[in-house]
Amino acid sequence: MNSAFLISPSGYTDKTKLEISLDTLKKMGFQVKYLKGINEKFHYYAGDFKRRYKEINYAYKDKSSNIIFCTRGGMGAIHTLPFLDYRFIKKSQKILVGLSDITILLNTIYQKTGNRCLHGPNIGKPFDQFHKKTISCLFNVINKKGYAVKFKKEDILNEGKAKGEIIGGNISLLERSLGTPYEINTKHKILFLEEYEMKDRLVYDILWQLKIAGKFNHVRGIILGYFTNCGEDINSYILDFFKNFNIPIIKNQPFGHEEPNLTIPLGETCLINTKELTWEIRFKH
Repeated sequence: MNSAFLISPSGYTDKTKLEISLDTLKKMGFQVKYLKGINEKFHYYAGDFKRRYKEINYAYKDKSSNIIFCTRGGMGAIHTLPFLDYRFIKKSQKILVGLSDITILLNTIYQKTGNRCLHGPNIGKPFDQFHKKTISCLFNVINKKGYAVKFKKEDILNEGKAKGEIIGGNISLLERSLGTPYEINTKHKILFLEEYEMKDRLVYDILWQLKIAGKFNHVRGIILGYFTNCGEDINSYILDFFKNFNIPIIKNQPFGHEEPNLTIPLGETCLINTKELTWEIRFKH
């Protein structure tokens, strides 16, 4: 698997970030294709919504690539959702990789098509800024190799064992899906959550909104990743919010907007065991 298609479905990608993205993918061993309009700018975004949804559809239809990477997140991916060719996307069986704003693409495409969607690195930073574990985990997951993560006792918010399909991502994007045809389905799932540069009190309110919307009602377990630059009191807010849950919950796990950033494959089996201080990913096929 050495042919990639590079897209920019969210924030504006300038020429420097594009060159960095291309160099990073080259150093990862990929031959890369992209559309010329990837550097267009419309307000904050990488071109208007038409350019961006056409780019996504084209990436899935391109016959010479088998994995799709994103330059960056930011905002704007939600604009593309009503215009994606989900029927063709399902036929293509391509892999989509990204995080942050890409969360809403990953969960929507996975839920509508069953295609492989990986919560992993966006590519728009220099290769040497990625931790070795980030790169090795990405390639292991692409090749359907499971992994296990050890954690500390102090990372346990609530003890127990759980098993289920894993879904989730950036909490603000999960919130943004509520009340739309693309709303995330959390029933009987293991839910993983992370956030970046959001005030701690706003994180708390979004968690409450997800709770009121019923998104924690039938969750089997929760894994919390990085809450990067979310305020000095973020841990207190998180502890308070989850204190009365009766499912296994662990925090401070290595995924999200810091390094290392482990790749999490949506829909694959996750197991949490707080007695053994591990959580792991297993592939179904």
